[in-house]
Amino acid sequence: MRSFSAEVHRAPATDAPSPQSLSWSASFKSASELAAHLKHLGKTFEAIQLSQGRLTGRFSCTNFNSVIILAISSNQCLLLNGDRGPDFMSFCLEASGIADEHKTHTITVPNYSINGFKLNLRESHFQLTANTTTYFAITSANALNTILSPRDAEKLREHFMNCNSAQITPCQHEKLKILLESAIKQSTTSFFKRQQIGYLIIKEFLDSCTNSKHITFYPFELTQRQLLVSNLIQLGFKRGNEKLHLDDISRLLYCSRRTLIQGTKDAYAMGPMELMKIIRLEQVNWMLRSEEARSKATLRNVSDIAQHFNFNSRGHFARAYQNLFEESPSQTLQENGT
Repeated sequence: MRSFSAEVHRAPATDAPSPQSLSWSASFKSASELAAHLKHLGKTFEAIQLSQGRLTGRFSCTNFNSVIILAISSNQCLLLNGDRGPDFMSFCLEASGIADEHKTHTITVPNYSINGFKLNLRESHFQLTANTTTYFAITSANALNTILSPRDAEKLREHFMNCNSAQITPCQHEKLKILLESAIKQSTTSFFKRQQIGYLIIKEFLDSCTNSKHITFYPFELTQRQLLVSNLIQLGFKRGNEKLHLDDISRLLYCSRRTLIQGTKDAYAMGPMELMKIIRLEQVNWMLRSEEARSKATLRNVSDIAQHFNFNSRGHFARAYQNLFEESPSQTLQENGT
């Protein structure tokens, strides 16, 4: 197997963990706050709240040298879209094993499965079911190489190159979940102990993948349509303050209107302009919550922020915001110290 590393670099921030931090936990009240937590760990994601309601969530991270474990819990359906970067290996599983809205690259994941481990994918695209907890393990091929036997290496490399999901038994799933759940609560500062826990996590993952009688791998190849919806989300966050029409978006993404409409309807049961509106509402929500973001954009109040993101009808904007987040824009602003 090729060798690659998964070192986490943390961006400096006043509320971020220091580079020496071994564990970190924080709450979040918006998808964009979750994205900010991930950015502190050097992982850049666009995050969107897809379901309606006030969001409450919890993010935890523990570093075991060879493995970094993340746990994300949320009462709302979330979408995470980002770039995995080179030399990256990870896997995830949802705690209960049954989550109807969990998807990778718009494809519903099987029950009792581990997901997201395809080696040659550069993009991450996860949809997380409301009222669930999902564990993510980030590691490297170097760590895998130290544990894999030569007999298993070639077969697993083929699976990891061609598949992105694998269904395991409920018993295997529960065992791996308990290990991750216990690991993320560890507070040990012992280098040897953390190294040992990281080894056990990788070994359990590989054991689950090599139990050929009780595992089903699902082949996956990223399609142009899946890449298209990912690019649409990136475009929405990058150019959310521009007044873009459907023809403009189609031209920028080098696709037809029909392809774009069908792609977003298949993926999210909504059209591209509705998805773009949700992205703009998410950006408004973040501006209302972040004094630093408002200051940087020189925006002072709700009206300024709404107009900045092309919500020109105050009544339409207020209703759309209330429908998605179940609170008014002014409530969000007031609850965040303004």
